[in-house]
Amino acid sequence: MPDRYVDAVRARRAELRAERSLLTGDHRAELRSCLALSRIAASARSGEAFACLAREAADHVEAADRTARQRLPALLAAAVHTLAVEVHDGWASALRPALRRIAAERELSVDLHWPRLPAPLLPVVPTVAPIPAVRPRSLLAGAAAGAAVWRLALFPLAVLPLLGLPALAGPALAPVAIAAGVAALVATARARRTAIERARLRRHIDQSLATAALAVDADLGRRLVELERAVVPVLDAAVLRRRAAVDAELALLAPAPAEGASRG
Repeated sequence: MPDRYVDAVRARRAELRAERSLLTGDHRAELRSCLALSRIAASARSGEAFACLAREAADHVEAADRTARQRLPALLAAAVHTLAVEVHDGWASALRPALRRIAAERELSVDLHWPRLPAPLLPVVPTVAPIPAVRPRSLLAGAAAGAAVWRLALFPLAVLPLLGLPALAGPALAPVAIAAGVAALVATARARRTAIERARLRRHIDQSLATAALAVDADLGRRLVELERAVVPVLDAAVLRRRAAVDAELALLAPAPAEGASRG
């Protein structure tokens, strides 16, 4: 009849030897591979998210009125904050189970809340777009600009002859021509101001998003370095404890001298 106890002991010894083969220090290489892959995945998600936010902000600049343009820097700052939180949370949510799997496969005893990830440092985006300093213009540039403005204001008076009206058609047409010139001047000034505001917002968006993207990526790198420094000693100690327990159990289950002689 087969000896079930002996078979069970042999099976248990085989299990312990297989488990001990996982406790030879390869957990460090697996850990570093896991951290590197998490960094690549998080950087890819961050790049896609920032690119999408840049497109949305550019569309908003083109379609928004002046009030909406004034609110855009604050909205951009809030959106960057939310995006950075999502990137860091996604990185942590994907990495923590992977690290616990490394410990579980080796039956390592770790804390219930392990690993504790370092806190993120979120980027700060200015809520007001900076106004560029106005450089003093030369007298010639100021005179040329003034002449251009007055030519635009007097343009309706100049085209009166083209409409079949005398250039000096009396006081009745002069106010109309002047009003039309002033309206054209105001419209031109508003269009120029709008173009300047949009250009300033585009520069602010580009600079803010580029700076925030670099800050998020750099902070991910910092968290990975700090996490590796904290996790490796914990895993090393857990591996040593588990290997000692496996060796002790293997020693208890070592084959008796009689069993070894019968095999010989």
